[in-house]
Amino acid sequence: MGVVENVRQVLQDFIAPELREIRGPLTALGQRIEAAEGVNRIRYENLVQPLELIQQSFVFDKRIWELEAEKRRSA
Repeated sequence: MGVVENVRQVLQDFIAPELREIRGPLTALGQRIEAAEGVNRIRYENLVQPLELIQQSFVFDKRIWELEAEKRRSA
């Protein structure tokens, strides 16, 4: 078990401090990504609302066209 203990000690001595050191920048990066996602979500919603209105107007126009066509057929 001496080899396993030696490897474990080497990992704790060299790798663990490096991992603790990069934890801060990774946390900051995660926060920046979350902020960017929030901005992108707002942009997306601002784009979707007008597109939904356009889509609804097409449905309304189609219905009017159908009613006019039906009226012409019955006349």
